[in-house]
Amino acid sequence: MLYLIPWAALSFWTLGQIWFVQVVIYPLFAQVGEADYVAYHRFYSRRIPLVVILPGFASFLLPLPLAWLGPDVPLWMSVTNVAAGIVGLLVTALLAIPRHARLEKGGKNPATITELVRCNWPRTAAISVQAVVTVLMLVHVSARA
Repeated sequence: MLYLIPWAALSFWTLGQIWFVQVVIYPLFAQVGEADYVAYHRFYSRRIPLVVILPGFASFLLPLPLAWLGPDVPLWMSVTNVAAGIVGLLVTALLAIPRHARLEKGGKNPATITELVRCNWPRTAAISVQAVVTVLMLVHVSARA
């Protein structure tokens, strides 16, 4: 339970954050004018490390030590949590980061913004799965206590 409570807090934080990004932030990119776009994206990029990037990468990587050091839960819960973290990490590294780089360098590009919104759905789903599995872990551990 010692590791599960902080994991749950992180999992629910990233759940709220990813849905806000998916439904509000990324679609908002299309509403910014071309002349202001690079400055807007740089402003956005400078302010997200502490509240988005660090928790996001932690949610992708911490399922491994949680599976090893965390509470005794059914194997499928740990495997699903780790798999979802891997999906989130791969989507971030291979799909999201390159598109953000294109937007920051080249400015507003509606096709790239549409791709960013579309390719973020698997990450949104993966983080959502992690949150559901975390609830199930909490229920499982609480029922055994």
